[in-house]
Amino acid sequence: MAKRAVIYLRSSKDKHDVSVESQRRELTKHIANAGHVLIDEFVDKVESAKTANRPAFQDMMSEVKSKTCRFSIIYCFDTSRFSRRMYDAQLYKHLLKKNDIDLLFLKLPKGDPLMDSVLESLMEIFDEFHSQKSKMDGLRGMRENVLKGWRAGGSAPIGYRLEKTIVGTRDGEPITKSNLVPDPKKFDVMKKYFQGRVAGISRAYLVSKLNLKIPKTSLIYIEEGALTYAGHTVWNRHNEIIDGSYKGGKRYRERSEWVIQRNTHEAMITEEEAEQILKDREVARASRKRRRVSVYLLAGIFRCGCGANMSGDSGYYRCQKRCGNKGIKKETIETAIINTLFEELITKDAILKILAMVKKHTTKKTDETSKYISLSKEVKSIEKQIQDIIALLQKVKHQRPLLTKLDELEEERVELEQLMNQEEGKSPNVVPMISRSGVIKFLNDYKKSFQSGNNENKKALLQSTIKSVELSGDRVKINPSYVSITGVNWHPQPDSNRCCRRERAVS
Repeated sequence: MAKRAVIYLRSSKDKHDVSVESQRRELTKHIANAGHVLIDEFVDKVESAKTANRPAFQDMMSEVKSKTCRFSIIYCFDTSRFSRRMYDAQLYKHLLKKNDIDLLFLKLPKGDPLMDSVLESLMEIFDEFHSQKSKMDGLRGMRENVLKGWRAGGSAPIGYRLEKTIVGTRDGEPITKSNLVPDPKKFDVMKKYFQGRVAGISRAYLVSKLNLKIPKTSLIYIEEGALTYAGHTVWNRHNEIIDGSYKGGKRYRERSEWVIQRNTHEAMITEEEAEQILKDREVARASRKRRRVSVYLLAGIFRCGCGANMSGDSGYYRCQKRCGNKGIKKETIETAIINTLFEELITKDAILKILAMVKKHTTKKTDETSKYISLSKEVKSIEKQIQDIIALLQKVKHQRPLLTKLDELEEERVELEQLMNQEEGKSPNVVPMISRSGVIKFLNDYKKSFQSGNNENKKALLQSTIKSVELSGDRVKINPSYVSITGVNWHPQPDSNRCCRRERAVS
């Protein structure tokens, strides 16, 4: 019976790589000879197989996981089309196996079926080695270009243009390298911009005065590359991008890792001016980090009656939507909230009263709770076994028994999670047994931490006990966080607990 098949085609930037057209031609012919029906193709052009974050590849895998998957076979030209990383290859092959999708490679040596998985793994190892070697060779070539005064690639920074020079031929085609030369239309304008920045003139004023059509974020990026405008070629400044994010969350490497070849093109500014701009950028980054520390204790939990956040602004809390509800002075509202907290909400009698009401509305069922905990432990045990098998898959020759076991464990985990969901729906909250001495200790510790802490500590303590504060006209409503106060995820009926739900006028 004919099976419905798709083909996955991928090419890289390497001009010696197998073209998409060539892969398509051979795969289409093979599928026709096999008697299968080709229904679609997924194509990633100029995409690296070192990451699984490829558009067409992800579209194909999304369809594999869907209930409306149209195919049962995926054909690839060779293992390197699918992935050059062994971990990714094993992960997605397991996904295909779970969904009964066959993965076939056209250029895979034919032999004993029992050895197929071993051959595939070996080829994936070689693919990853080749990928890493190509990467190192490419980086080595870039470094050599920079040290000889050439550009390592990329477009020219604003104010310059690329001038290409033929340095040889390869296979009859010219080999060109490039360096920077002044752009007659933009060089002088950018020079005035940098001189203005060194003099301390704001970006906004310079943009207006020089009629620059450049966004603020782009200007910041330009300033970060000030050494280039001082006539130097800088390479290895940017951090490596892994799956769409900079390594370690930092855009730039440490300066000690930069490769700087000096005096490679005409300078726009002096090196001293460039260093001053870089120093100003460091100060600005540090200042921005300091400004992120909020001195508004209610930031994040204070709401306007219209539903928008009340945010700190020049010593006042104001509605972000500017709905017409008047703002309120920072000291006034914060003092009122803190006083209410210690006089009415965080008191021994109030907390004991809440706990009494929680006990009245809930029932302790030890057996059901214990069953849920037991199921949870089983799931964690199975998840550990799954992780151990995935790690072992890369080390053994005969993988099929492990993959079979992996499927069995996955099915068992799904069944246990379904049972846990059923038990979770039946099990009520368990009321903690808190003594009067325990309540008093909590109150003393809370007050001591609040009085001795800085603004950030006070803010954290307030947000741990207050779920939200709502301003409506001249009245403020405080909604306590019952989970933090009692340790129980309990929600009383409206107005059932007036001791911890206060509305009061604030002048």
